[in-house]
Amino acid sequence: MPVRRFFLCLLLLCAASAPALSAETGWTLWKNNGIAGVVRIRDEGSTVKVGLKNMASLLGCGAAVKGDRLVVTFESRKLEFVLGAAAARIDGGQILPMADAVTAEGGEWWGENRGALRLFEALLSRGKGSVRLRFAGAAALPEKEAPPAAAATPAAVESPEPGKSLYGPLPRIEKIRWSRTAEKIRAVLDLSSPLEPTVKDAPGELEITLAAAAARSISGVPSPYPEEVTVAFTQYGDKTVVRFQHHAGSVKTFSLHKPERFVLDFFSSGTAASGVEPAASVEPAPVLPKPAEPAAPPAAAPVPAGRAPGGKPFLVVVDAGHGGHDPGAVAGGINEKDINLRAALRLAALLREAGIEARLTRKDDTYLRLNERTDLANRWNADLFISLHCNALPRGRHARGVEIYLMALPTDKDAMRLALYENRELGRNNTIEESDAKTNLLLRILGEMEQNAKIGQSTRLAESLFNMGRRTGLQMSRVAQAPFFVLRGAAMPAVLVEMGYLTEPEDRKLLNDPAFLDRLLRALVSGMSEYLNTLSR
Repeated sequence: MPVRRFFLCLLLLCAASAPALSAETGWTLWKNNGIAGVVRIRDEGSTVKVGLKNMASLLGCGAAVKGDRLVVTFESRKLEFVLGAAAARIDGGQILPMADAVTAEGGEWWGENRGALRLFEALLSRGKGSVRLRFAGAAALPEKEAPPAAAATPAAVESPEPGKSLYGPLPRIEKIRWSRTAEKIRAVLDLSSPLEPTVKDAPGELEITLAAAAARSISGVPSPYPEEVTVAFTQYGDKTVVRFQHHAGSVKTFSLHKPERFVLDFFSSGTAASGVEPAASVEPAPVLPKPAEPAAPPAAAPVPAGRAPGGKPFLVVVDAGHGGHDPGAVAGGINEKDINLRAALRLAALLREAGIEARLTRKDDTYLRLNERTDLANRWNADLFISLHCNALPRGRHARGVEIYLMALPTDKDAMRLALYENRELGRNNTIEESDAKTNLLLRILGEMEQNAKIGQSTRLAESLFNMGRRTGLQMSRVAQAPFFVLRGAAMPAVLVEMGYLTEPEDRKLLNDPAFLDRLLRALVSGMSEYLNTLSR
């Protein structure tokens, strides 16, 4: 019996001395060389999360819950956490990843501890010099701040993957069909099952939110009528938001069934909606793809763009893709990086001729990391960012023409393939597998959180460039979406232009022809001028 008592006492002593994350303790938060306070913690096994609202308060920041977001403010800056997203964004622009999704429980928002340190450092360091944050040592929490006992804390519910729910695949938006009559433009959302959307109508803009709906990619985006109606969509969690920008006099929306559809009629300024819903079987004939336009003379000199607010000229940052030890695509003895640089230098000159200020991320054969390119654009407070590249396909595959990409979920497998290829610049000092994993992380971020409001603006910019190219008689292939890291950090509308296929002999010949490049670049300047003029009105 004495032996049993000895071992029992020994076990109790060991348990008392073992480190543990109790409900009454937190972590000491240090700011530079001083203690800011004690932060509430939550041990979830694979990770330890910290109280984000609690942390914001200790660091002198404001914190407010707005729907599915926690908005932390410091002076004029803003940090947004999105419920269920493994990422946050700074000042409405740059998206920064976290190791685990943000959760909310017990009146607190919980975020992975290392990511929280990085994000708050970024928020506090802007314009105030460098701020260093760290956690060091467990400490008792003030009684009023003590969280509920660990035993009373329910298990965290895992967020479903984008496109899925806890009960299986989500209903889908299959496609958007377009048609046009003398009185209106009609957009029809084909749905896989009944869904009642929430419609938010504002002057010149219509936002359709479909809860529990998936839309990895939608056929019918972009709009075939971009001068009257543009469309962009975003999915985060199990919610899809479709945004229409328009110049219609009035808009009418309604649902049709068997098959399931949601219809939007954009009436011209001189035509009012009748208020009578058409029969389910009656829809105007769908718009058919336009045949290739005949060749046209080179673009005329671009119309000078208006000025940015405050009277300053607009600023476009031109990025020549690849460079230095990274040649990009190589075909026929030609390095992509050299064509990109020649095109970027000429594009900057043409922009200046049009009254638009232009700056280059590189002026010679130097290497810049992908994030450094948009960092420069953000630092210079650019109005637009355009990255120039040449496309490439594996042996046995063929395609031609100019493609324009914006940062979003991939339109299709070819767009994803191209993003994986371009993002491998990230893995120069590591492995292809590592850079592909980073691309997939970015894809997850885009799917889980409402992407940057610049998507709609980037879509309109891309459509303006595409349409100007077609009017000039260039072989414009498409506008598409893909998760390009080089566009990820841009705080302004940003596009990536694939000027042609270096692996195609015909395109390669054109890309080496100064007259062709001049014609293409003048069309891009005209498209940018057209877009910028809409901002100066």
